Amino acid sequence: MKNEHARLIILGAGKPFSGEQHSVLRGTTGRRRVLDWLLHAMRSVEPSVHFVGGYQLDEIAERYPELHYSVNPHWQSTGAAASLLEAPLNDHAVHYVSYADVLFRDSAVQALSSSDADIAVLVDSNWRHRFEGRSAEDLERCEKVNLHGGRVTRMGRDILPELADAEFVGLVRLQPEVAGFLAEQSDFPEAIRKGSLTQLLELLRVRGFSVSAADVAGGWAELNEPNDLSRFILGTKAQTLHRLQGVVSRSRIEDQVSFTVAEWQDMDAEVLARIGERLGGTDKLVVRSSALSEDGFGVSNAGAYTSVLNVDRQSEDGLRAAIEKVIASYPDGHPDNQVLVQPMLEQVIASGVAFTKTLSSGAPYYVVNYDDTTSSTESITSGASRDHKTLFVHRDAPEHLIQVPENLTGLMPALREIEELLDFDSLDMEFAITRGGLIHILQVRPIAVQHELTSSEAAQGLLANAADRFRQLQAPSPFVVGKRAYFGVMPDWNPAEIIGTRPGRLSSSLYRYLIMDDVWAAQRAEYGYRDVRPQPLLRMFAGHPYVDIRASFSSFIPQSLDDGLAGRLVDFYMDWLRSHPQLHDKVEFDVVPTCYALDFDRWRDRLMAEGNFSAEEVGRLGVGLKTITACAITRTDEDLAAVDRFEKRFSEFQNTTTPGLDQALLLLEECRRYGTLAFAHLARSAFVAVTLLRSAVEKGILSQSAMDAFLNSIRTVSHRFTDDAAKVACSELSMEAFTQHYGHLRPGTYDITSPCYGDNPGHFLAPVVERAAAEGKAEPVHQVSLGAWESEKHEFAGAVAAAGLPGSVEQLERFMRNAIEGREYAKFVFTRHLSLALDGLAAYGEQHGLTREQMADISLEALSALRSGTVAVADEASWLMAQAAEGHEASRATAMVELPPLLFSESDFYAFLYTDSHANFVGSGKVSAECVDLQKQTADDHGSLAGKIAMIPQADPGYDWLFGHGIAGLITTYGGANSHMAIRAAEFGLPAAIGVGEGKYEALARASVLELDPVNKRIEVIR
Repeated sequence: MKNEHARLIILGAGKPFSGEQHSVLRGTTGRRRVLDWLLHAMRSVEPSVHFVGGYQLDEIAERYPELHYSVNPHWQSTGAAASLLEAPLNDHAVHYVSYADVLFRDSAVQALSSSDADIAVLVDSNWRHRFEGRSAEDLERCEKVNLHGGRVTRMGRDILPELADAEFVGLVRLQPEVAGFLAEQSDFPEAIRKGSLTQLLELLRVRGFSVSAADVAGGWAELNEPNDLSRFILGTKAQTLHRLQGVVSRSRIEDQVSFTVAEWQDMDAEVLARIGERLGGTDKLVVRSSALSEDGFGVSNAGAYTSVLNVDRQSEDGLRAAIEKVIASYPDGHPDNQVLVQPMLEQVIASGVAFTKTLSSGAPYYVVNYDDTTSSTESITSGASRDHKTLFVHRDAPEHLIQVPENLTGLMPALREIEELLDFDSLDMEFAITRGGLIHILQVRPIAVQHELTSSEAAQGLLANAADRFRQLQAPSPFVVGKRAYFGVMPDWNPAEIIGTRPGRLSSSLYRYLIMDDVWAAQRAEYGYRDVRPQPLLRMFAGHPYVDIRASFSSFIPQSLDDGLAGRLVDFYMDWLRSHPQLHDKVEFDVVPTCYALDFDRWRDRLMAEGNFSAEEVGRLGVGLKTITACAITRTDEDLAAVDRFEKRFSEFQNTTTPGLDQALLLLEECRRYGTLAFAHLARSAFVAVTLLRSAVEKGILSQSAMDAFLNSIRTVSHRFTDDAAKVACSELSMEAFTQHYGHLRPGTYDITSPCYGDNPGHFLAPVVERAAAEGKAEPVHQVSLGAWESEKHEFAGAVAAAGLPGSVEQLERFMRNAIEGREYAKFVFTRHLSLALDGLAAYGEQHGLTREQMADISLEALSALRSGTVAVADEASWLMAQAAEGHEASRATAMVELPPLLFSESDFYAFLYTDSHANFVGSGKVSAECVDLQKQTADDHGSLAGKIAMIPQADPGYDWLFGHGIAGLITTYGGANSHMAIRAAEFGLPAAIGVGEGKYEALARASVLELDPVNKRIEVIR
């Protein structure tokens, strides 16, 4: 429909209506504007373009130098009519006149072009309900028209709404003689010059020019609200791709043929002919769904409908079958559902899904889930990818700090361009990258999730402050060796596993106080390692807890080594972790030797070959570690005795009349002084025990079945828990006693908002008893075959002795059993103090009108200052409320920040790739079962977990109750090879994947059935 003599006049100079600014330059970053879409809609008539402006005209001219410009010198006091009269009108061309802040389809331009009237205007007969909640005031002031038989009989704002037939859209077509008439006039009344475009058009109508109307029936947009542009462009999958195809420049959208179900049913031959004509240059096609219920602002139905790949274009039967298959996947049978056919991409090097906000909180990140190994375009969307990666890039990241994989170099500019074109920053896009780095956009839709949180100034400043803190912490620290400081969520004492990645102020301060400020280092020094006190282990970045890895690795150097060798060892370990980040939750097994085991030769070989350490230096390290291991074997009884003494002191707190806050803080001090240190010693000894067993398996001294048999014979708190449930089931133990003994446990050990078992025994305890009764256990039974262990343990003890470590078979068995069981027992005991303290703090908060959730936002330091009188307040309740409000705002800001598991450089705060976490697999059985993500359940959900794979965020021992529910398998986001839940799973012989990582966990949580295969280290999505 090319017209060699068409001119487009864009009116951008009228005074801003009701104080609103023009939308011409509107865009998420200012680089793409509404003007692009207006020009795109007019492309069929190929007009020369003339812009009449005043406001922002210099800026517009700078960004669109190819346009022609005129100035309306009186733009602040005149209207659109005056702007049109400033344009270079003539009688040699058809003139299209458009407001600068309206959008319409190219079909509207075609409708105007087909009119034979002197003047053709675009109108909307659906005007009264064009957008939800349109006010009477807006209906009154808009430009309206009266119609009769397709002709306009009147135009203007002064038409009463109840008498109007339609609204003027803002696009007009003037025949050459009309434009010539306007060019010749110099005596228009001042009222017209200061008036609207419809006033001028009404004058022309009265002067005898014919005026016709083309009705868009709602198919246009005036940019008044933030999402008007995006809602106009985003439609079905096919519509959106079609509308974007001719506008994007930093990506490619393939040609398409789309049609409705009704069209296919009525004229299938014509549809096939269109496909052959339009897509005849390709051998393979993809037939995709494009349903009305897909890709909307309220619901996406992503992946709900079928796509058929690699369809042979030459096979009519195959193409028909693919189309019918897609249509059959639509449940509603709506005739307006569409089918989309495009060429099948070849030579794909990466594909995936990109979000322009995080799904969890709406945080300002580009989140790219992609697969660059399978050459598939749907491995991510289908969940079939075994090795997908997740890239996070903060949208406001400094350019010099953005580091993305080379094969994704062009993706960020392509995503930003589409955001800018749509003036919308909450998008979900599917993409593929072909050889040569060409970005193909396969789908664009709004993120259907509505987020309560929005970016705040506090959140925007958190990253900058965190990066600055990272730089400051690079400075040397007393007693800590190593040149660089790195930080991680899992390498030591596992804060991500214990308190989560975004703990409240109370939770994180409790963990610091009880363990991470001093106890951790005191334990290491007493055990025979380097004394790094007073170095804290936990550091907070933007509200996220991280372990100081340099401090951790320094604390694992034997006391006997000098500073020079210690520093070189720490630097080597740090470099090894940076080169192998997937080992961040296995550092004591694969990065740093922390005790002497039967496979020390692997450490010797690595240090000498990769680190240039001498045999003498490695020998000194080995002697130091051997001393530590020997001490571990002989000290466990003493540590268990300390736990017994600590447990006996608990009764002193049960009947006290000490005020609530005082008692809670005394309990915590008691716990820190007598409980967590003994627990830390036993936890270290348990690690030594497991390391000895694993090294024996690695060297072929023990079989895996022998090790499993020994671990299955361990009698921890978890087994006593299930045994006691069996006693309740057969009336040998009362439910009250059962609840009293285990009621202090809670899924979030340090979380005051996490209910303890005693708060909801119906959820945590009763199902365990019911299951025991259903299985008909007359009495608790614990029979484990130790055949493999019994036949191999003497060879194991001989190998330990040959390595220069003390202990007979009996002593070794006693050490390993007591250490592993003792660790779990010690935690069970010290968490009783902690749980009672949390209940005391909750009661104290309730006395002052605060909920548990509010108390979670107040730090322990603040409460201690209040108790000591360091802060003097007239009104405790008001002060506490203010502290809670401050903490709540800090939590909201923290929720808008994403950080990686490891921080190696300043750039990691702004852009990072999730490490390829290799889960710690436990067990030898394979299970295929329904999976349940317990993060999505509440304490009131009573659905049976029996026979299901349970998924939990952290490997916290507070989830012990799961083992009494007959679960078939266990998957956790975080957790190390020697974590509590790993030991428990081994003890129960339960298939488990501990610490799969956030990206993998998120992907698995979307599945309904999983296959968990620990032997082959594999988790497969079944459906």
